[in-house]
Amino acid sequence: MKRALILLLFPLLLLAAAPARAQQQAQYSQYMNNNYILNPGATGVEDYIDVKLSYRTQWTGLEGAPKTYYASASSSLGKWRSTPKRTIRDLRRPFHAVGGIVYNDVTGPTSRAGAYLSYAYNMVLTPDLRLALGVTAGMQQFAVDGQQLQFFDRTTRAASSASRVPDASVGAWMYSSKFYVGVSGAQLLGNQLKFSYGPNSMGEGAPGNSLKRHYFATAGVRLPINDDWSLVPSVLVKAVNPAPLSVDINAKLKYQDLLWAGVSWRAFDSAVAMVGLSYEQYTLGYSYDAGLSELAGYNGGSHEILVGLRLKKKAQVVCTNRFW
Repeated sequence: MKRALILLLFPLLLLAAAPARAQQQAQYSQYMNNNYILNPGATGVEDYIDVKLSYRTQWTGLEGAPKTYYASASSSLGKWRSTPKRTIRDLRRPFHAVGGIVYNDVTGPTSRAGAYLSYAYNMVLTPDLRLALGVTAGMQQFAVDGQQLQFFDRTTRAASSASRVPDASVGAWMYSSKFYVGVSGAQLLGNQLKFSYGPNSMGEGAPGNSLKRHYFATAGVRLPINDDWSLVPSVLVKAVNPAPLSVDINAKLKYQDLLWAGVSWRAFDSAVAMVGLSYEQYTLGYSYDAGLSELAGYNGGSHEILVGLRLKKKAQVVCTNRFW
């Protein structure tokens, strides 16, 4: 356990020592129930086809507040992982995994949408420890709806505009039946966004109109209480320039593979309460964010719903990552 805690904390300390970074990607509260959305290394680590749908409405009551939707799916390739009669050689065999995600994030007159495909190579370090390396590639579109823009001069009108750019992310994911730790980088290409600034004109992008590189480090450890109950504390560090470093501290209390409840503290920004259940191949999670910043007095908090579907790949066994 001591070795697991060292592995868990080391990459987080490295990021904490890095220069402060800004948030450009959508905010999520239930990422620990779908680490794939932050780290392509977590592609296909389950023993089933993992499908997730999510809807988040942030800062309810504020006009133009962010609303985010996404759908993701990932799976390992091949049949050997779901075969009940596996040999020692099978347990030590690496495997490939693929996945995909589409999303839409709307904030006032601006919106961001994207579609990605991912691949991960999953290798064995010890009988109960694996390391996966993943990459994601796709397209992002940033758009501005000119009809929603309001100016002091009421006669002023702005045209709608959109900019599409390729995008890529990479990640590493180490996991076992006792802990997980992962590091990833998103929007690594840092492409410039180009928008029209007036009729029949195309701007080359004002300073700052580019995809900012995001860096994530996350880790969690499973602490069994008894045969039915377990506690899963975890942490997430997010870094993007020029925003301050962001740290989430989470804790989930799980009852078998049936029910769970949790809390999260997003440093100096919000406190989150979460609850969820699993029934056969279906999962459902709900979270509520209560703001802690000065903005809290002007909105009704944030709501997020996560729906999951676990599609079996023939007869299966429980894999090392399932309890997460």
